[in-house]
This record gives sequence, C-alpha cells and structure tokens, in this order.
Amino acid sequence: MNKFSIVFLLVIGIVITSSCGNVVNTPVKTINDQKESLHKTIENHTKDKHILDSYQSLSFGQMKVFKPDAFIRLDSVYSVKEAYLRNNDYRGLRRSGIEDLIPGYRAEALQEIHEVQYEIEHIYQTVTTADSIKIHSAFYLFNYKDSLLLVTPFYNFNIDKKFKDLYYAYQFDYHFVTNRELYISEAEWDFLHFFKNKQIELIGSDELAPFMNHTMSIMEAAKKASTVDFRNVSKILAMNYLNSLQTKIAVEKFGKLMALEENKTLIGYEFKVEWIDETFGALRKSTTFSFSPYLEIESINTEVL
Repeated sequence: MNKFSIVFLLVIGIVITSSCGNVVNTPVKTINDQKESLHKTIENHTKDKHILDSYQSLSFGQMKVFKPDAFIRLDSVYSVKEAYLRNNDYRGLRRSGIEDLIPGYRAEALQEIHEVQYEIEHIYQTVTTADSIKIHSAFYLFNYKDSLLLVTPFYNFNIDKKFKDLYYAYQFDYHFVTNRELYISEAEWDFLHFFKNKQIELIGSDELAPFMNHTMSIMEAAKKASTVDFRNVSKILAMNYLNSLQTKIAVEKFGKLMALEENKTLIGYEFKVEWIDETFGALRKSTTFSFSPYLEIESINTEVL
C-alpha cells in the first residue's frame, strides 16, 4: 500500500486509454478530478445509508493505492522518463532507451489492471438522538474504474452534542483554548495529538467512546483555564468535583500537581486541595485527587483536617 502519486495516475491513465483504441479528444483526469469524484461517490453512498440520521461529511483521509508488480515496474520507468524531461535532458532520454521499453511494460501492466484498487478513509457524523452525535470512520475501496467495491467500518462513538465544536477542533487541529480566531499553538497541537495517539490505541475496544467523551471534557476544562497546561486544567477538574458536592465551599490552597512514575514511566498525577466546608461550621478538609496520565480521575479521598 503506497501513497498515490502523480506518476502512477499518469501511468494508469495511459494504460486505460491505450486499451481503448482511439484516444482522440479523451479528457485528461487529474488527481484532484479523481479525488473529487471518489469523494462524491463516498458521500452519496453514505448519505443514502444514513438517510434518516442527518448525515454530515467531515473529512477524508489520503487516497491510497494498491497496485500489482507490473504497475510498480511501469511506474518506475515513467519516473525515470519524467526525471529526464524535468531536467530538459532530451539527449539522455533518447540514449537511455526508456521510450523503447515503455510499450512492453505497458502491455504487461494492462494484463493486471483489474488488480488496481484505491482506498480512502471517510470520517462523518450522524445524529441519532436529541442530545448526542455519532462519529463514524470507514474505509471505502474502489476498483480501477472508480467503482465502489467495499465499505469497511473502522470505528464509531457517540459524544454529547454540546461537545460538537470541541470535537471539530480536535479532529481538524484547530485552536480551541480561546474564542479568538488564531492558529493552533504548538502546545495545543501536542495536547491534541497526545490524546489522539491514545484514541488510536483504543480503536476496536469498548473504552473508545468513554475516552473520547473524557477528551472532550478535558478540552472544555482547558478552554475554561485558557491553557492546556495540566497544572491548570487539573484545578478546573477539581473545582468541578467540589462544586458538585452541593455544599458551600471556600478553597484555601491548591497543592502542586505531582507526577507519579514507576520504573521511569509516567503512571499518573496526584494533587491536594485544602478547602473549608462552610455548610458545617467552617470545617477544614483536604481532598486528594489521583489522575491517570490523561487526567481521568481515578480516585478521590477527602479527610477532615
């Protein structure tokens, strides 16, 4: 499976048109033309499948190509020819004998053209409930005639509808910690891809959907803190918990976020918050939060001081 190349598109176009006899006035298909056509086919097919689910196209992966050995050899020959032409070395091209080799390689490739296939990943959303959206990823396989052969679902998960804009920022690497129209910062990019790498690990498991909703909640906390620094984000998470206790509180002190390591490997974080429970006569308490490396709250322990 190789990246789609300009040379390969040229090669397959020549092979197809040469097999059709008269090629006069045959339009030349560009890479963008083919991508646009395949994307349209994918969207129409998927929209028909989810006709009642408010289908919305989000993104497409790179077009990949599966090609037999004969096309790899022909691709290589055309690459050599293209290099001569790019350098305006017409004399070298004639001396190389490349032009004499092409018809034989082309005939060989034509015998295997039925094995050429393209694959594109498509990410899209549907709406199946009033309070959530469903994110899907699937791979679409085409033959050399651009006919859809197979659709292979890759993953799907539901997220709360309130996280929709945060998910778009996550998916497309947008700036999200403020509402200003800025380019994504390096820190934000590192933050998002830290979570994306974990998402990839969880594909195919039941843990994916909970983790993705957790990721959105962490992004929400980061936006509230106006930073992706875990030291600040963890404070927002702690305050969210304390405010959920339905008691009147006053925070006295935030401790430092401590990294927990085992055999020099990060296994989580921990920090304490000292606060006053004003509902019970200014009772002083200390709450210790233990987090996973992805700031999932793993345990909460509160004691009276």
